[in-house]
Amino acid sequence: MRKCIFIVLVLIPWLSNGQTKTNYTDKFIKFNYWNIDTSNQDIKAVADLWKNYLICRLYGYVQKNDTLGLKFWNEEEKKLYHDPDMILETDPWLNIIQTNILEIKPVENGFYRIMNVTAEVDSAGEFKTSAIYYVLAKKTGGNFRLFSYLYLEKEKMNRKLIGNTCYYFPGNYNFSEKNARKFLSFQDSLSSLFSLPESRSLIYIIDKDNPAMLSHLGYFYYSIGTALKGGKLINNEDLILSSLNENHRHELVHYFTGKKNPEVIGFFDEGLATYFGGNLGNVLQWHINYLNNYLKNKPDLDISDENKFSYINAGENPQYVLGAIVIKYTIDRFGFQKVLDLLKYSKKNHTYKDVVEKELGIKNTELNAFYRNYLTVHATIKD
Repeated sequence: MRKCIFIVLVLIPWLSNGQTKTNYTDKFIKFNYWNIDTSNQDIKAVADLWKNYLICRLYGYVQKNDTLGLKFWNEEEKKLYHDPDMILETDPWLNIIQTNILEIKPVENGFYRIMNVTAEVDSAGEFKTSAIYYVLAKKTGGNFRLFSYLYLEKEKMNRKLIGNTCYYFPGNYNFSEKNARKFLSFQDSLSSLFSLPESRSLIYIIDKDNPAMLSHLGYFYYSIGTALKGGKLINNEDLILSSLNENHRHELVHYFTGKKNPEVIGFFDEGLATYFGGNLGNVLQWHINYLNNYLKNKPDLDISDENKFSYINAGENPQYVLGAIVIKYTIDRFGFQKVLDLLKYSKKNHTYKDVVEKELGIKNTELNAFYRNYLTVHATIKD
């Protein structure tokens, strides 16, 4: 994908030099000028700022450099975050989907709000909206600079510090200090297991459901975030998003695995997170029961083939459960140190199946039988 974009951004304009003045970034960035009054000098300046930033991000994505656009952001957030763009931090894929700028309008305290829609046409020719989101701009030091939507949202939310975790939540949210204390205790346990010092200050944004939680980052609509409950870790920013509760153990595990090895193989990462923290509010045993029942009428399905068995529904990712089964088997048979050995491998150079064969002695050809036997033995639902 990065190579294709490189061709669009660099090679095609070079090959067509002198034949056309088409700006190929227009394939990715479009303005709705009916709604954007560029005769207003401030709005024009904001529009230029945002377009130039998106172009930098596009080139930065190709070059694997997410700092190319930092010069367009305000100094305060640049000191707070590795990358202040909470939208593209949440979903880097939005870098390479067409961005349509629908509206730029003044809001409170001298800020301008920029409304964006990212969309693409699928293989069937259907127009699919990926996200609708806002970002802010304000003049500082004589020039307009970008601000995350969270910049203003944090000022409107309640704030509570529990240990090293700073929770942000809206006024109508019923905060549970009991759950927050459990989260703090779990941090201590993981710190010991991973032999890592206690995590630095964490930001924890919580709300009653996914759409509400994501709205604090600037999302009006996000196709991946339409499920009512869930969470996400933005590791670069030590930021946890949750619509489950104040003790989102799954995402905290990702924080520690990412610190231990940023190139950790995703199968083991999600497996360990599901082992300790379940997924989408359900513990591992629930997922084992569910998966076992689901497979009873599918005896010929090779569940070790992730290309054929990567999805059941929005609430159940079978690869998370299979990963957790491998982790539980490893702990029960070899101890947690062996899990740390699995986490050392880089996703750039290894597949999880090769690592399982090398470290656990389970051959690729035996995985399907291993999984099915494990589910049969450990499931508690027998109907």
